[in-house]
Amino acid sequence: MKFLNTLALISIAIFGSNAMKDISSNELLKDLKIGWSLGNTLDAQCIDQIDYSQDQLASETCWGNVKTTPQLYNKLNELGFNIFRIPTTWSGHFGEGPEYKINDQWMKRVHEVVDYALNTGSYAILNIHHETWNHAFSNNLESAKTILVAIWKQIAAEFAEYDEHLIFEGLNEPRKVNTDVEWNGGDKEGWDFVNEMNALFVNTIRSTGGNNALRHLMIPTYAASVNDNAIANYKFPSNDDKLIVSLHAYTPYNFALDQSETAVSTFNKPEDIDWVMKLIKSNFRDKNIPVIMGEFGAMNRDNEEERAKWAEYYIKSAKAIGVPCVLWDNGIFEGDGERFGIIDRASLRVAYPQLVEGLMKGLGESSSSSATAEPVPEPLPEQEQEQEPTTENNNNVDYFSCASNDWICKAKMSDKCFKEVFNCFVSKKGNDICHSINKSCGRIWD
Repeated sequence: MKFLNTLALISIAIFGSNAMKDISSNELLKDLKIGWSLGNTLDAQCIDQIDYSQDQLASETCWGNVKTTPQLYNKLNELGFNIFRIPTTWSGHFGEGPEYKINDQWMKRVHEVVDYALNTGSYAILNIHHETWNHAFSNNLESAKTILVAIWKQIAAEFAEYDEHLIFEGLNEPRKVNTDVEWNGGDKEGWDFVNEMNALFVNTIRSTGGNNALRHLMIPTYAASVNDNAIANYKFPSNDDKLIVSLHAYTPYNFALDQSETAVSTFNKPEDIDWVMKLIKSNFRDKNIPVIMGEFGAMNRDNEEERAKWAEYYIKSAKAIGVPCVLWDNGIFEGDGERFGIIDRASLRVAYPQLVEGLMKGLGESSSSSATAEPVPEPLPEQEQEQEPTTENNNNVDYFSCASNDWICKAKMSDKCFKEVFNCFVSKKGNDICHSINKSCGRIWD
């Protein structure tokens, strides 16, 4: 299996560079099962903490996740996922206007990760995420339009020959940040901003021609919210059958996302999910408008059995109205933040196999047996943990000893090295040390 995974590394978008099928988004969605998001990785934004001019690729790991590997996507695909959302923040990686030129190193890295997903035979969603230039205020609209056109023209050109397996998503949760209406459905100013940006995004991609004339595109409601006001004031173009509504719903809120004293660890309000699905059905699906739930999840509260019940109910309800869902995974398992980690990306161990099984049951399928009995390992005793990798030697392991074209050797060394990164983080040696190890691991493939 590892040999096949390695071959996937050296193929260049085998599944992406094909003739584009001229099919509607409703037809496309029939092939989508369930998705997974590469959260807190390419979308990590650390402009205030690191010098992007020194290393354009450092942001991938600045929020604590390891460098993304093709093995991760192969593992997820084996588990049953066949649509991969790749949230990507471009701020810090493009220059000044009027060109707003995207850094070549960053574009190449994003391209590599897209290929990792597509080379499993799956679909991929590429977007813009965690940006600060596109907040939904009227006095920001003209400058945001200029940047959106410049950035998406470059992305569209980069992936111009990719087929329908690659989907573009124009905006992520566009909203009036730090206002009273940020998360409650918006107001006219915010709705108008989002509708104008959505229309401009579609026109920009279509104008680039080639496969992009038929590219499937996702456009969100205000804040991507499932909310009466946001939906009532949302404009969905009627003259393009390759557009998809992008929605996010962490529901029931007090079970899935709430971090206040009102949070609960028991899934006892399925009617909240029923309400979300009813709203989507009446406003979109009954009108033959395609929808992807681009983000959903329920954070860890040491309640995996309850989350498994929630997952099965959520997916079964969404499937009943023809809405594929993409699980949010930010790689966080512990602490006071939003704990949405599902798979440990260094060891490829599934932290919550019951939860994954619940998702697949909701689809009417069973997850791969590789999802069972794979808890995240306990930290090794200090004396058993590997030391930091170097270009010379590490416990008699030279991570950089492989020949330049020996991909099988590099895959083995990469597995060992990223396991060491994982052990470093769980043993709390310190972020600086662990990030240094991770950076070394990434150079194995150079």
